[in-house]
Amino acid sequence: MNTGRISTFLLGPELSWLLMYGLALLLVAPNQPPTEAGNVRLESLAWYVLFGAIILSFIPLYWSQSGLGWWMLRIGIAGLIGITSVSTAFCSAIDYHDSRNSGVGTLWIMLVIFGAIFLFLGMIVVSLYMKFRS
Repeated sequence: MNTGRISTFLLGPELSWLLMYGLALLLVAPNQPPTEAGNVRLESLAWYVLFGAIILSFIPLYWSQSGLGWWMLRIGIAGLIGITSVSTAFCSAIDYHDSRNSGVGTLWIMLVIFGAIFLFLGMIVVSLYMKFRS
């Protein structure tokens, strides 16, 4: 059995998304019970963690040994699941206890939409780079 190929398969975008989801859970934990300053901090951190996770999900392409199409499928599926999970982790920890909570749902929608756009733009750029690199 080829352990190099198995380890390359296991060190894919799914692992990077799991790590970033764990980081998101660690970052939201201090905001219990939710405070105004903690909520504002989480609103900003959500964007940085999300876009960092999207960029990190492309790193396994560096050591990949199989076809680009298979990796792009994995990055796309893991990315969509990861984007919704990380966005949910951040938005569920934000609570203003007043009418500003309606903006938290909007933040979740914006994180998911802009995260998906950024993910698919990254997939297009990486695919074009890999195609014309050869």
